[in-house]
Amino acid sequence: MIDLATLTPESFDPLVGGAFSVNGIADALVLLEIERLKAPSSRTQPFSLLFTSGTHRLTQATFSVAHPAIGEFELFLVPLQPDARGPLYEAVFN
Repeated sequence: MIDLATLTPESFDPLVGGAFSVNGIADALVLLEIERLKAPSSRTQPFSLLFTSGTHRLTQATFSVAHPAIGEFELFLVPLQPDARGPLYEAVFN
Protein backbone atom coordinates (compact mmCIF):
# COMPACT_ATOMS: atom_id res chain seq x y z
CA MET A 1 0.00 0.00 0.00
CA ILE A 2 1.36 3.42 -0.97
CA ASP A 3 1.92 6.14 1.65
CA LEU A 4 -0.28 9.08 0.55
CA ALA A 5 2.36 11.55 1.77
CA THR A 6 4.64 10.39 -1.07
CA LEU A 7 2.12 11.18 -3.81
CA THR A 8 2.35 14.48 -5.69
CA PRO A 9 0.36 16.03 -8.53
CA GLU A 10 3.14 14.85 -10.83
CA SER A 11 2.42 11.27 -9.73
CA PHE A 12 -1.01 11.59 -11.35
CA ASP A 13 -0.24 13.83 -14.38
CA PRO A 14 0.38 10.90 -16.76
CA LEU A 15 -2.73 9.12 -15.45
CA VAL A 16 -5.31 11.74 -16.51
CA GLY A 17 -7.88 9.92 -18.62
CA GLY A 18 -6.81 6.60 -17.12
CA ALA A 19 -8.99 4.08 -15.31
CA PHE A 20 -8.60 3.21 -11.62
CA SER A 21 -9.99 0.22 -9.78
CA VAL A 22 -12.01 0.75 -6.60
CA ASN A 23 -12.22 -1.96 -3.94
CA GLY A 24 -11.03 -4.46 -6.54
CA ILE A 25 -13.55 -3.44 -9.22
CA ALA A 26 -11.60 -2.72 -12.40
CA ASP A 27 -12.15 0.51 -14.32
CA ALA A 28 -14.57 1.91 -11.72
CA LEU A 29 -13.19 5.46 -11.90
CA VAL A 30 -11.60 7.63 -14.56
CA LEU A 31 -9.29 10.48 -13.55
CA LEU A 32 -10.55 13.67 -15.22
CA GLU A 33 -8.24 16.34 -13.86
CA ILE A 34 -5.73 17.43 -11.26
CA GLU A 35 -6.00 20.81 -9.59
CA ARG A 36 -2.99 22.29 -7.85
CA LEU A 37 -4.25 24.15 -4.78
CA LYS A 38 -2.88 27.37 -3.35
CA ALA A 39 -4.17 26.96 0.19
CA PRO A 40 -1.55 26.89 2.96
CA SER A 41 -0.68 23.36 3.89
CA SER A 42 2.06 21.31 5.47
CA ARG A 43 2.19 19.49 2.15
CA THR A 44 4.68 20.85 -0.38
CA GLN A 45 1.96 21.04 -3.06
CA PRO A 46 -1.64 20.47 -1.99
CA PHE A 47 -3.84 19.22 -4.81
CA SER A 48 -7.15 17.60 -5.65
CA LEU A 49 -8.15 14.85 -8.06
CA LEU A 50 -11.45 14.82 -9.93
CA PHE A 51 -12.86 11.46 -11.03
CA THR A 52 -15.97 10.24 -12.82
CA SER A 53 -17.58 6.85 -13.22
CA GLY A 54 -19.90 5.67 -15.95
CA THR A 55 -20.60 2.41 -14.17
CA HIS A 56 -20.64 2.95 -10.39
CA ARG A 57 -22.23 5.32 -7.90
CA LEU A 58 -20.10 5.82 -4.81
CA THR A 59 -20.98 7.30 -1.44
CA GLN A 60 -18.66 9.51 0.58
CA ALA A 61 -16.20 7.06 2.09
CA THR A 62 -12.64 5.76 2.07
CA PHE A 63 -11.94 3.30 -0.75
CA SER A 64 -9.05 1.12 -1.79
CA VAL A 65 -8.02 2.68 -5.12
CA ALA A 66 -5.41 1.26 -7.48
CA HIS A 67 -3.74 1.98 -10.80
CA PRO A 68 -1.08 -0.27 -12.39
CA ALA A 69 1.38 2.63 -12.73
CA ILE A 70 1.38 3.68 -9.06
CA GLY A 71 -0.13 0.82 -7.07
CA GLU A 72 -2.81 0.67 -4.39
CA PHE A 73 -3.71 3.32 -1.82
CA GLU A 74 -6.57 4.31 0.47
CA LEU A 75 -8.46 7.38 -0.77
CA PHE A 76 -11.31 9.38 0.78
CA LEU A 77 -13.72 10.31 -2.03
CA VAL A 78 -16.47 12.91 -1.84
CA PRO A 79 -19.32 12.91 -4.38
CA LEU A 80 -19.84 16.26 -6.12
CA GLN A 81 -22.69 17.61 -8.21
CA PRO A 82 -22.80 15.63 -11.49
CA ASP A 83 -22.26 17.47 -14.75
CA ALA A 84 -22.25 16.55 -18.45
CA ARG A 85 -19.32 14.20 -17.78
CA GLY A 86 -21.39 12.17 -15.33
CA PRO A 87 -21.11 11.68 -11.56
CA LEU A 88 -18.06 13.41 -10.09
CA TYR A 89 -15.89 12.46 -7.12
CA GLU A 90 -13.13 14.51 -5.49
CA ALA A 91 -10.13 13.54 -3.40
CA VAL A 92 -8.07 16.30 -1.73
CA PHE A 93 -4.43 15.90 -0.73
CA ASN A 94 -3.47 18.58 1.80
